[in-house]
Amino acid sequence: MKHIVVCFGDLHCGSTVGLCPPEGIELDDGGLYTPNTGQEWLWNNWEEAWAKIRSTMLHNRGAKLHLVCNGDATDGDHHRTTQIATGHEGVHVNCAIESLRVPLALKPDSIHIIRGTSAHVGRAGGLEEGMAKALKSQGWKVVEDPDTGTASSYQRMIKIGNLRFDIKHHGRMGRRAHTKGPYMRWYAQDIFFNYLMDGDEAPDIAIRSHFHQFADSGKIHKVKTRAVALPAWQLATEYVHRVAESLADIGLVWFEIDDDDSYTMKNVLFKPERPTTVEVG
Repeated sequence: MKHIVVCFGDLHCGSTVGLCPPEGIELDDGGLYTPNTGQEWLWNNWEEAWAKIRSTMLHNRGAKLHLVCNGDATDGDHHRTTQIATGHEGVHVNCAIESLRVPLALKPDSIHIIRGTSAHVGRAGGLEEGMAKALKSQGWKVVEDPDTGTASSYQRMIKIGNLRFDIKHHGRMGRRAHTKGPYMRWYAQDIFFNYLMDGDEAPDIAIRSHFHQFADSGKIHKVKTRAVALPAWQLATEYVHRVAESLADIGLVWFEIDDDDSYTMKNVLFKPERPTTVEVG
């Protein structure tokens, strides 16, 4: 049986620069928040990315589809930001659920919800736990945490055949352009050897998010663990404009796994535009 594992995260629904359905989101008092131009661009790419997954499923008829939402599905009312549609965090959760209707239309065989940053998803991941429970109550195949029974996890271990995934929202990454690649290779080895020192079997693939940058350690011949940092679905916030030089990577990553446990990793990435140049003469 072939499997398709799609990993995505950092939707930041509720943010005025995060993912938002084109019809907008209804506010608590009956008003309507409508997406801006940047959010329209994000949504078009969101639909295009999932169209690629739909095409992948058509080319692999009978394959099982697994979705991994790797944290910060909502933006939350945080840091006194002005860049949220509303301070009502329940609206953020509704926005996330409505956004997920696009991948849910593919009728996944399993859904894994990972908890993100408390500033965005509430203390102890409360907003994402509520979102996961809502999806489960609607009949979607949300997989519970086997240790706690909760509908979401801080860290999720997934085994498909003999292929092992280690998935959590927070990780590490080189913060400079020339260190991102080498750091990911070092990080993959660090994950591998930490498992070994604990006497556990190391994962084949470690998935991380949080930095809104895609990075891949690749397959390192000395260790089996491959570390992959996921792109995001949020454009630059006021904070990012202040501290970052690089643009966010927008997109998602998926793995096509064959019966013999071999796999191919693929991604779809979209590039935001830098500010328009002002010509003066």
